[in-house]
Amino acid sequence: MFTRCPFCHKLVFSLFYPVHKRTHTKLKADGQMNEHITLAPKRRFEGSLAGVPKSYYHPSCRGATGMPEDIIRSYLANPFLYSGRTFCCGCGTYVSHADVYWVETGQALSEYFDNLRQEYLKVHGKPPPKQRV
Repeated sequence: MFTRCPFCHKLVFSLFYPVHKRTHTKLKADGQMNEHITLAPKRRFEGSLAGVPKSYYHPSCRGATGMPEDIIRSYLANPFLYSGRTFCCGCGTYVSHADVYWVETGQALSEYFDNLRQEYLKVHGKPPPKQRV
């Protein structure tokens, strides 16, 4: 009857959810979605972000993009939450994790997320249930 929105975490009457979702996924002038899926604040990683990379570089356009803290804390708690694509501020479009590299470490995002997923599986044995979008 109700759907919990993975963007704002409010309960929305299921019949109205498609319209509600469009407000979150509407594209900004720069081509990025208005908002992105995150875990509810209480389910996000709560530890220190010291040493966690926060900006990535796309060699094709030479653009750098900073990742918002709510997204970082969400993927640290659930590395399966996001697809293998990310927004590039330089290109104004979504690009593969394999094509961008953390500014802080030089590591490809694809390798970084693969490592996080492997660590998660070692601890939990299986991926978390998929979030309904």
